[in-house]
Amino acid sequence: MGLSSGGDGKEGIAKYALNEKNADRLAANFKNMRGGALKIGQLLSTGEESVLPPIIRDAMEKARSEADIMPLKQVTKNLVREYGADWQQNFSEINLYPFAAASIGQVHEALLKDGTRVALKMQYTGIAGSIDSDLNNFKYLADMLGIFPRGLYLNEAIDVARAELHWECNYEREAAYQRAYKKHLVAYPKDFYCPAVIDHLSTKSILCSEFVDGVEVDTFLDAPQELRNRIGSLLISLCFKELFEFKLMQTDPNPANYLYDESRDIMNLIDFGAGRDFEQDFLDSYMHIIWGAFKGDKQAILENSFDIGFLTGDENKEMFNAQVKGTMIVGEPFRTEPGELYDFGAAGITAKVHTILPTLSKHRLTPPPQEVYSLHKKIIGSYLMCIKLRAQVPARAILEETYAKWHELHGPAFYER
Repeated sequence: MGLSSGGDGKEGIAKYALNEKNADRLAANFKNMRGGALKIGQLLSTGEESVLPPIIRDAMEKARSEADIMPLKQVTKNLVREYGADWQQNFSEINLYPFAAASIGQVHEALLKDGTRVALKMQYTGIAGSIDSDLNNFKYLADMLGIFPRGLYLNEAIDVARAELHWECNYEREAAYQRAYKKHLVAYPKDFYCPAVIDHLSTKSILCSEFVDGVEVDTFLDAPQELRNRIGSLLISLCFKELFEFKLMQTDPNPANYLYDESRDIMNLIDFGAGRDFEQDFLDSYMHIIWGAFKGDKQAILENSFDIGFLTGDENKEMFNAQVKGTMIVGEPFRTEPGELYDFGAAGITAKVHTILPTLSKHRLTPPPQEVYSLHKKIIGSYLMCIKLRAQVPARAILEETYAKWHELHGPAFYER
């Protein structure tokens, strides 16, 4: 367990944040901060009210859904800056009104001269230069309202958010991750697809990609069980492939980044701005923790929690027990009988996690390793989507297959840790 919470922040927000009259005012503040506030909320939220009070979550969602779009004059100015005065020569058609907008930029549909349908992701002017001041403003607002409890290590979360936002504002970096994903996913043509980067039209502030069809995964909440199972299985399988096969992960669990194409029965993956790599030693320890949760091996969980930096070794027995219990809860989907599906909709994982959050918050002596904020954001997001879908997933089979491949690749050294 890397993220924790408690009730310490409740008193501070009682006079302000829990007053619904202030929701619009909070949303306006978050909206002005664009990506900064929303990234913090995404990093810290596990869907539990004890982590983010409902008013705060609602304000963040309102800010996200009401993201401003750039005026047409600014859109044209950006196109001229990036492609030159004759920018229109690149396209046979282009829609200057975006079909999607978010905290960092907006997306336009276009048709190239050769007939290729593309998506142009265009960064908001000045957004990269505002990240640090936005996050400083968020920290001031959070301190003033007492939004977050002590055990969340807000300063560390802000540092992670700062790094991720700077990554996401560098579309050249994102294009590199998108190309890497495309190469990896070639091995799974029946499950996943990553659109190609159109290199000659991609810059640091405009990313041009092949347009892909599909529907956001959270629109299938009332679909037939078999289809919900398929989507949930793809989400969990992808997490394991990213970590233990690709050794890189797209860590943003926004449902809009996962477009299920029902006609082809595959998941199209987009938006790789939050992509990051993981070191071999970190992954070895993390795999041992997961396998320890699968086997019910308390000693393996604790030893590798020390190795990875979840624990210092100086915590009290209550914290050790909470770490083991939390890890076992997160590992519950893998402890089914062979061939059995795990029913995320009926399991009540979030309620179980909720019971240990106060202990984790009270007795934690060190913030989670920096990689864990991003990693757990993705895993928690995938779990929550499976819960919303009420998906039944062959989680044990996914883990056992991943573990076997990992051992085959890394041999005795992996076991001797």
